[in-house]
Amino acid sequence: MAAIYIHIPFCKQACTYCDFHFSTNRAKKDDMVLALAQEIIERKTELKSEIINAIYFGGGTPSVLSVVEIEILLNTVANNYTLADALEITLEANPDDLSDSYLELLSKTKINRLSIGVQSFFNEDLVLMNRAHNANEALYSIKKAKTYFKNISVDLIYGVPDCTDQEWCENIKITLSFGVSHISSYALTVEPETALERFIEKGVIKNVDEDKAEAQFNILIDELTKANFIHYETSNFGKENFFSKNNSS
Repeated sequence: MAAIYIHIPFCKQACTYCDFHFSTNRAKKDDMVLALAQEIIERKTELKSEIINAIYFGGGTPSVLSVVEIEILLNTVANNYTLADALEITLEANPDDLSDSYLELLSKTKINRLSIGVQSFFNEDLVLMNRAHNANEALYSIKKAKTYFKNISVDLIYGVPDCTDQEWCENIKITLSFGVSHISSYALTVEPETALERFIEKGVIKNVDEDKAEAQFNILIDELTKANFIHYETSNFGKENFFSKNNSS
């Protein structure tokens, strides 16, 4: 199964744990979109005999792109590659970007799957991670997205220092209450040269407890199994027929 991953390296602000390639300076965003389109064209021979089953916009924060910029990239792919009839096109999005108007415009594109970076429904956790949204925005973004998209994935992070097992269970419960078909969940990890590492070294934030993270991962597996999710990949759980084609490729 062939898939195309498009990395959008721009964010509103830097999450404390992130070591992905990104910039909070979006001055060159327009130039980057045009450069991506050119690269898509120049690399088409690499997949000339393949049918593309998935396109995945990751980041960074792909939802900082305008709908016009997203369509430029999608049209470039469509004009240079052979696409499957049941093509899955995912956009990673932050809750604070998913306004009513943006969701409505997105729904009119060929994007047919949203991956919403909630991470937690507790403001204390979101502040620790320096996320750009708050808990209310997280709740509203999923509720509103459900009116436009049937295929929605939610990201959660476990092992956050002050997140109790009870709060972690509440994160899972809230996510399941929306009836989403896919959940991606990751352990909070202290990567070198991140703000999280510096804050831990200075004693501003407690260190990550690996035993606690493992226990919360096991809670996640138990709760999602009871909810009929299939643990098809290390960090990914999906209802039947809703596994991410990008991950599966």
